[in-house]
Amino acid sequence: MSALRTLALAACLLAIPVSAAATPLEEKGVTSGKVKLDPAMGYVLVSGSERQFGTFIRVPDDEDRQRYEADRLKAFEKAQKRYRAELATWRSLVKAAQEARTPPPEQPEEPRIETFAIDPIELRQVESFGPLFAYSKGSTISYLSAVKPGWWVWYGPIMVGPNGGAGNCYCMGTVKFEVKPGVVTDLGTSLADLPRWQEDKDVARLELDRKNAERVAAGKPPLKTLGGGTPSYGAPASLSSWPVVKAELHASPKMNNYYGVIISRVAPIPGVLGYHRDVIVDERTGKEVDSPTLVSLAKIKK
Repeated sequence: MSALRTLALAACLLAIPVSAAATPLEEKGVTSGKVKLDPAMGYVLVSGSERQFGTFIRVPDDEDRQRYEADRLKAFEKAQKRYRAELATWRSLVKAAQEARTPPPEQPEEPRIETFAIDPIELRQVESFGPLFAYSKGSTISYLSAVKPGWWVWYGPIMVGPNGGAGNCYCMGTVKFEVKPGVVTDLGTSLADLPRWQEDKDVARLELDRKNAERVAAGKPPLKTLGGGTPSYGAPASLSSWPVVKAELHASPKMNNYYGVIISRVAPIPGVLGYHRDVIVDERTGKEVDSPTLVSLAKIKK
């Protein structure tokens, strides 16, 4: 996507980082001394030759799940109170319907703790970056975010705004990486350059290949396609005093399409990520990756 189209999309979505933990950093804050390394936080650095955007989702740990379960129980108690009130109203309506000899209303459904759900736990710690709020600009444009340490999943080039999201969700296969406290985890250009896109011949890519063949035959330039390259790493000079480590990518399970955007997957990455048809393979071990049952967030019309 061109820088102009990227900025236009940002304007349409009013795209600002919306995660509660999202803290994009700018170079002037570091060079002025206003922003200092926080040993309790982790940092994620993404670089490229042009502006870009994307979203990471943190893998919930035991502490997150305990807090989530406590919130779920509180919400369940409130749902029970609402149910009791609705049940009392329903009984009154049933009595009135009997007297009027009209069909009674449908009885409200009692909430059950086994199936009661609140907001998805995965969306409690989401980190979006770009295309605005770049850390540094020049021949290389970098984005630096302060995040809670832990394992983070590359959810895809998704721009999240107040009105929803736009982009591609790598729900069907992606990578994750560990972010340690007090350290900058440098992804460099790996998210764009490591995947071997030419090996992932999905329907959309095959169609694009067909169109490009027609364009070339007609003397027109082919449309731009994603292609693997050699990743580059390296933090800006302003971070020379900050500890920096190169991100180590690992295969990650499938995830739900929480924002209702286009579904895709990261192309194979030699030594990291592969596929047996639609099953994710951890190339580090050669074993298939277990994925959860995905849930549709679409409202089914009856």
